[in-house]
Amino acid sequence: MYTQFSMTNIISRRIYTVLLGLVCLPVLLFIPINKRTWLTSYMYRCWSQTSTKPLWLSRLEHGTPRC
Repeated sequence: MYTQFSMTNIISRRIYTVLLGLVCLPVLLFIPINKRTWLTSYMYRCWSQTSTKPLWLSRLEHGTPRC
C-alpha cells in the first residue's frame, strides 16, 4: 500500500533538510516561537520520512517515541 523511497531519494531529502536548516538558522533566531516550532517540525518530518506512509503512522506501528 505504501512505497518505500529509494536511497537516493532519502539522501536528497536529508541534504535538502540540512541546507534548509543552514539557510534558515539566522531567521530562526528572530521569528516568534510558534513559527519556529512549525519550521523545525517540518524539517523533522522531511528528515525522518522514508516512505509514503505518514510519519505518525509508522511511529505508532513501531512504538517509537518522537524524541
